[in-house]
Amino acid sequence: MRTLKHRFVSFLRDEDGLILAEGLLMLPLVIWALVAMFIYWDVFRTINVTQKAAYGIADLLSRQRDTIPTSFADGLQNIMDFLTPGGHPVKMRITSFECVATATTACNASTGSYRWLFSYSPGNKVTPLTEAQIQPWKGTKIPVLNNGDSVFVLETSVEFKAQLQTFLAGLLVNVNDATFGDFIVTRPRKRRLCLQGVPTCV
Repeated sequence: MRTLKHRFVSFLRDEDGLILAEGLLMLPLVIWALVAMFIYWDVFRTINVTQKAAYGIADLLSRQRDTIPTSFADGLQNIMDFLTPGGHPVKMRITSFECVATATTACNASTGSYRWLFSYSPGNKVTPLTEAQIQPWKGTKIPVLNNGDSVFVLETSVEFKAQLQTFLAGLLVNVNDATFGDFIVTRPRKRRLCLQGVPTCV
């Protein structure tokens, strides 16, 4: 009986293989942490890179003369693709307009209106906007403009898809596929930004 008790106590005090057991217990947590860091890094990298590229293209457009050719506008998609490597395609839409108001009023939530100059998506990846569709931007998305002031809006959208399987991304890390975008309002350095072949700027 004493021998049995001695063996049982020795078994309880034996620490051989303890590191292996703890490693097996912690292995799922370590794998989850690695997967989570990779997916979250990919999300924030996609948002950051797309935003920087969009502001760069908006600045490039603001430096152009009054009228840009359609070939130049289409080439902006190539620039965007070059600036945003990583397998998440980015769509763009450029919308230019100017304020029409009286000398004592401005284009805000209650007065004035926007005169549509053009709306264009390189590669026709996004449906262009009409003059009626941009009017709700007054007082919400666009700063107050005086009569004759002109701005253009660069919109981008990128459909993020997790590089790992949806099960790992959605269930284990709680990151699902989503669409991220930017809405950048820029004032041209010239009077206004027009597109070649669009009669509204004549």
